[in-house]
Amino acid sequence: MYTIAGRHVLITGAASGIGRALSGCFAREGAHLFLGAHPAEEAKIKTWADELSGRYGVKTWTFPVDLSHADGPETLYWQVNALGLPTDVLVNNAGLIAYGNLHQIPLDRQEQIIRVNALAYFKLMRLILPDMIKRGQGRVLNVSSVSAFQPTAHHAVYGATKAFVQSLSEAVNAELAGTGVKVATFNPSYTNTPLLKGEGFPKQLWWYAFSGLNSPEEVAEKGFQAFKADKSFYIPGWHNWFVHAVLQRFVPRRLAVLISALVLKPRS
Repeated sequence: MYTIAGRHVLITGAASGIGRALSGCFAREGAHLFLGAHPAEEAKIKTWADELSGRYGVKTWTFPVDLSHADGPETLYWQVNALGLPTDVLVNNAGLIAYGNLHQIPLDRQEQIIRVNALAYFKLMRLILPDMIKRGQGRVLNVSSVSAFQPTAHHAVYGATKAFVQSLSEAVNAELAGTGVKVATFNPSYTNTPLLKGEGFPKQLWWYAFSGLNSPEEVAEKGFQAFKADKSFYIPGWHNWFVHAVLQRFVPRRLAVLISALVLKPRS
């Protein structure tokens, strides 16, 4: 088990959804938190940070930084680093999504998704890992998705960024063997967060009839327990695990893509 109490944890996208729920889990077990959020959520993240400090007696700091900016990840890293405190755990959680076909979604929006979902994850890992390796301990938890395991038609760029994060995480974790540092992924299915309430995302997908739409608190608690158990990869829900970790190995690629395109269409 990885001990949490007394650790300093950096969580991006901590103002809502899974990031907010995960920050509550870490605070509950005595971690001090560096909470990242978009500048538009500055008031919200400050209120949440104060609530966590008051409830659990932990220290919190807030960092309203836009990770879609070219130097956003570097700005966040240097602001946290300026505190003179170690980052024992990095939780890459911030994410964006847009629903529609590739040729219809504005190019600049899709570039923004890539910068937040993929480039920011990579940059923060690259910036923080050397410090962890020097100390001989540390963890990175990349909040990925079941979308990492097959193409996601109608939000293709989102799925592609998660596939990037998945491959990167597994490769880097292998590179870190023997250093005391590990990289893990948490791969929930669609979760009832603000991420799925904008950008033209349908209220219902055919996939929900199978997977449901879990609360971020329920999903985060499962992911947090898996993180503490030092699992390098975790899909919550046995049915999601079977479909994405087992069935995908036996279904022909062309069929998997066809099924994806069908179940990710809007459901009336």
